[in-house]
Amino acid sequence: SLTEINIPGGVTQIGADAFRECSSLTAIHIPDGVTQIGNDAFRECSSLTEINIPDGVTQIGADAFRECSSLTEINIPNGVTQIEAGAFDGCSSLTEINIPGGVTQIGEWAFYGCSSLTHIDVPESITYIGHHAFANVPGVAFELQISEGGTLTGFCGTCPSIVYLPDGVTQIGNYAFYGCSSLTEINIPGGVTQIGADAFRECSSLTEINIPDSVTQIGDEAFDSCEQLAIVTDSPVARDFAAKAGIPCKRPGE
Repeated sequence: SLTEINIPGGVTQIGADAFRECSSLTAIHIPDGVTQIGNDAFRECSSLTEINIPDGVTQIGADAFRECSSLTEINIPNGVTQIEAGAFDGCSSLTEINIPGGVTQIGEWAFYGCSSLTHIDVPESITYIGHHAFANVPGVAFELQISEGGTLTGFCGTCPSIVYLPDGVTQIGNYAFYGCSSLTEINIPGGVTQIGADAFRECSSLTEINIPDSVTQIGDEAFDSCEQLAIVTDSPVARDFAAKAGIPCKRPGE
């Protein structure tokens, strides 16, 4: 029956499962001294509509706000570097979220089922996005820029529309963009040498992709089920791959 709570000063951590399934809780005040919110801390607090996370918080645990279906907005402090797996899974009323520039990883299922989201700002600091991180988020459109040196793995299940890769990326991993049906544009930098198996499989909205000369290896079914795709390249490996896969291929400028 708890509906509102003020956590007293002096508390530094909210432990795992602390308020789990407090389904009548609508508001909570967290004092400035808190630095950590544990796994499942507010999981299934289905009536929670607002929460203020102080700037001193550096860790938000896995599934911390999972199934907080009434939560409409939330701030992520600048000190947070990782959004853990399932952190906001099922927050179906969440309409907007800002991810601070210090975040480097977004865990699997992090925003799964956030069906009211219309916009996400993904910072350049991101180097890893886990599988299904933005799956079942039908209205969202966002641009993603991976920071230099970032490793593209575990990306499957998310739905970016435009992706910018910096020159420091050298390898696109297996399943990197598998199932990204909203992807319409991506640049592959000249330093990329490998495109992994199934990397762009089922990217059904991708109509053209430029593959640089530097590419020496393309994995099996890298572009499988990309029905609208044409490959633009001078790479012998890419041209040979396209011929075997039955994908239209042309040289730059054609």
